[in-house]
Amino acid sequence: QKYVLLEINSEWNLRNSAKIDKVKNVEHRIAYLEEQTPAFKKKIRSVPIAILYKDNNKIAQWSADISFKLVVTKEEILKTIKENE
Repeated sequence: QKYVLLEINSEWNLRNSAKIDKVKNVEHRIAYLEEQTPAFKKKIRSVPIAILYKDNNKIAQWSADISFKLVVTKEEILKTIKENE
């Protein structure tokens, strides 16, 4: 099983980069909304956003609040992984 946590933010919001705890065996990738396809952009309501994939299938998503800030803890990630084993 391969887990990837994709963090997406906008270039204009870099000062509010997501605070995501590192988790062993979970690859953390960062992408910019401006570099995504128009179809993907339409699905994003706020930035930053973090999406957890298991074998290329989305299993969880965390979105920023109204302050454009996002915090995802190691415990939240591990709980989600355990629920999807």
